[in-house]
Amino acid sequence: MDDQPFGQRILSWAGGPADIDRFVALGGARLPAEPDPAALRRALDAVVARHPVLGAAPVPLRTVDDVWAAAAAGRYPPDARCLLWAYLAGRELLLVAHHTVSDPWSMRLLLREVLKPQTGPAPSYHDSGSTYAPRRVTRSVPFWRRMLADVPALAPGTGSEAGTAEIRTPSGITQDQAAAVARTVRSTPFVVLLTAFARALGPLCPGEAVVAVLTHGRQRSDWDTVGLYMNVLPVRLGAPTVGAAHRAFAEAYAHEIPFPLLLDAVPQADALFADGGPGLAQFEVIQVPDGAGIEPLTIPAGLGLGGPVLPINGLAFWLEPGAGGAYTACLRYRRSYREAEMHALTRRFIDSWEDIRADANRA
Repeated sequence: MDDQPFGQRILSWAGGPADIDRFVALGGARLPAEPDPAALRRALDAVVARHPVLGAAPVPLRTVDDVWAAAAAGRYPPDARCLLWAYLAGRELLLVAHHTVSDPWSMRLLLREVLKPQTGPAPSYHDSGSTYAPRRVTRSVPFWRRMLADVPALAPGTGSEAGTAEIRTPSGITQDQAAAVARTVRSTPFVVLLTAFARALGPLCPGEAVVAVLTHGRQRSDWDTVGLYMNVLPVRLGAPTVGAAHRAFAEAYAHEIPFPLLLDAVPQADALFADGGPGLAQFEVIQVPDGAGIEPLTIPAGLGLGGPVLPINGLAFWLEPGAGGAYTACLRYRRSYREAEMHALTRRFIDSWEDIRADANRA
């Protein structure tokens, strides 16, 4: 099996991201007070020293008028001596790190350490595949071969444009609300939200659907480590009920192996998820560690930074937590789907969530 780390693997797999110099993870916070730039620079450099995966050079810190505009105008090459960049506008601090060495979880760790400096070395980064015993991979392969046989694709869009587009919509859903519903239905917040997505997806994929779920991919020993640990977990969904989604996700999770190992062990997976493969849906609820005292900045629409770990052959839908734990519903999609269709999908998701919540309240 290929032992190349996930971050480097995606640079070459399926042609890599379309614009590797803008393939980054973002993390922003509103600071309690305007910082001293010199002190902030020292704190950033100390963070890089604790996490060598980010490089071995001072962090480029720019004081700007608008952190988002400045970041959107930047380039972030993966061979830079430091793979962390920072922008400061008054009390707003935005960190940008190359996605091959970071993920949303990492960005929260970095913000937390900048606000409350840590001492001593951080846990060493390692490729997540190296911690999986070969026997676990061998045991899981038959399951994945069955799971990924005859995968139903999304209905094709009715448009003719090439490329992708993105929309972002306040969902009105908070982390606390999702947790409360999950307790009532005896499931998890993630599964409740996945169920709402499965219902919203129905018109595009009647019956079964295979959804590529993105997880934080970390084991407990990795919780304080900066790096790209995100994993891809294909889940085959049938009836869009909380119970059915819970069983499907639990079964897939029980057989989880790092995505690069899945590609190596199950040949059809490579064709399914590579650029130009069948139209599939991706789903993610972005998970980050506790950030007590951090007021996160909400990423605006149309920024032009970031990018999916998987190619978007159909659509990618994710929930991004912001201030007060409120989720923004984000949807990146092939332009063969019309914008009105994608806005309708987002509305169906929110309506489905409200239906699930109402049912839980009546239980």
